[in-house]
Amino acid sequence: MHSNSVTGYFTRIIPDPGQRRVILSIVAVIAVYGLTIGMFHPLISLNMEARGYSSTLIGITGMMPFIAAIFASPLAPLLMRSMNVNKLIAICIFLDFIFALILAFFDNVYLWMGIRFLMGVVGTFMFVASESWLAEIAEDHSRGQIMGIYTFTLSATFALAPIIVIIFGVHGPLPFIVGAIIIVMALLPLWGTRDANPDFSGGKVSQVFGFMVLAPTLTAAVALVSFEEAAFLTLMPVYAIYSGLSEAHSAFILTILAVGSMVFQPFVGWLADQMNRHKLILLCTGITILGGLLLSVTITVQILAWPILFVLGGAVAGIYTVALTLLSQHFRGAQLAAGNAAFGIMWGVAGTSGPLATGIAIDWWNPHGFILVITIAGLAFLILAGIRGASKQ
Repeated sequence: MHSNSVTGYFTRIIPDPGQRRVILSIVAVIAVYGLTIGMFHPLISLNMEARGYSSTLIGITGMMPFIAAIFASPLAPLLMRSMNVNKLIAICIFLDFIFALILAFFDNVYLWMGIRFLMGVVGTFMFVASESWLAEIAEDHSRGQIMGIYTFTLSATFALAPIIVIIFGVHGPLPFIVGAIIIVMALLPLWGTRDANPDFSGGKVSQVFGFMVLAPTLTAAVALVSFEEAAFLTLMPVYAIYSGLSEAHSAFILTILAVGSMVFQPFVGWLADQMNRHKLILLCTGITILGGLLLSVTITVQILAWPILFVLGGAVAGIYTVALTLLSQHFRGAQLAAGNAAFGIMWGVAGTSGPLATGIAIDWWNPHGFILVITIAGLAFLILAGIRGASKQ
């Protein structure tokens, strides 16, 4: 898209210059940070594999950020109430910069495990604060489109991050130092929001677990997305191989899913501003269920499977886009912060359980247990959301 067209698009959906500056700064911070998350996951795993560590130990290290999200998420609203949110994000960026440098110059695997946990803690604080800030200032007429831009940016940076690893390699301190430099660059867009500070002290319910009771559909939606995305990333290639595909083709499936996840989000965000958002989240879930079922009979026919995978990736990510939009539509202040923290807990819990459940299912019914589990997860959410009704969260 031409730069003037991009500028015109942002001006149309966010006409206020001050608000536009803050929103684009928050999105830029998350974009830079998304690059580092997408970069450090494969970088650390490949380093450990090259040094001969077991797959189990590599897997445990990879779980650290998810475990950290479970423990850190409830603390985020408390920090957001007690200090300047801009300052909180800046402190998180600086600490992450230090942690990246420690990874660069110390190669003790158990130290790496601890650092990955700490990076998960500050990353959780940053995501909860940034998403809450974005949701707080978004206006209803463009709320979905703003959340679509946010999730598109996050998906794009996750997809682009491995390229940095390819360019700078895996071994030695250089790739970690590059990662540290990218992290500290997130302070630059944040500087543009230094005079803006949202207030998260108001609201009737500020307890994270209280929010889960208040809005079970939204928290379940995030759990579904995390469960399915973690299952896709971990076991979709295994499912494809067991179905008769080559290793290269099985790995490429993840690329198709990622591109679909990225490309569809601006469109999903636009739809969220044009139609009933509760119905849209049901539609995205229905497409996810149907896509999984169709995939079970088309996985070996790429002319059919690739379009299905493309739409499937977009639909799963679309559930998260609409959930964020609904959250920012119905909640403000402390409730909004508690909601994003609840999302973080669900992300951590479901992100660790998705691969486990689908792995067990494949062992039980090879290979169709994979499709069975993701279908049951989708149907369970569809039933919950349908029972709750359009007027409830």
